[in-house]
Amino acid sequence: MRLRDLAAIGVLGGAIAWGLYVLIGATHMMPAAAALEAEYVDHAWDAMMKLTLPIFGLCLATIIVALLRFRVPDADTREAAPVHASRGGLVEAAWILASLGLTLGLAAYGTREFRLIRGDDHADLDVQVTAVQWSWDFTYPATNTVGQGLLLPRGKRVRLIMQARDVVHSFWVPEFRLKQDIVPGRISKLLFTPTVVGEYMLRCSELCGRDHTVMTAKVRVLEPEDFEKALKAEW
Repeated sequence: MRLRDLAAIGVLGGAIAWGLYVLIGATHMMPAAAALEAEYVDHAWDAMMKLTLPIFGLCLATIIVALLRFRVPDADTREAAPVHASRGGLVEAAWILASLGLTLGLAAYGTREFRLIRGDDHADLDVQVTAVQWSWDFTYPATNTVGQGLLLPRGKRVRLIMQARDVVHSFWVPEFRLKQDIVPGRISKLLFTPTVVGEYMLRCSELCGRDHTVMTAKVRVLEPEDFEKALKAEW
């Protein structure tokens, strides 16, 4: 492979990676982040895209250049020379070591992000969540209040203590970027800190039966003083 072939691979691979990064960023696959943990998730996603897209681009560019540059003419019916041993041992060793380093690095990075999201068990507010086909129930133990929807104070760390009465359900608010399966007979916990005042939609993201698609609930994030007033207006 000549220098111009390597240059072509580099240019084409960079163009592919840049184009995909711009395209993915323009699709807005997820809504705007509304929780502290969502920022960690988005940061990890962006870092993964910046790391993996160049690798994908280089691999795809190598295939394209090889197909175009080293294609054997249809009229050439000669057999290729036999290969008894690889002559690229150094390249293979370097590729394996680089892959190992990349894998261990991603594992370390993922562990750090996971600890940032799940490592702290402190909470300013506990909410008991019960999932049942096909609705959600919310109880605030501190005031023994049952909510019509999920009310949350902005800037306060919330701990959801969740259980399912029948089948497996899953708590998911896209703006919070967190999803937690709820298994019957087991208590599941999810901690997060809402950061943006607004209304969001809670969805069950685990197929749970006939009316799974309508198993939703309104989530309202309010300023702390407004949260106290709204909670007193509940049952």
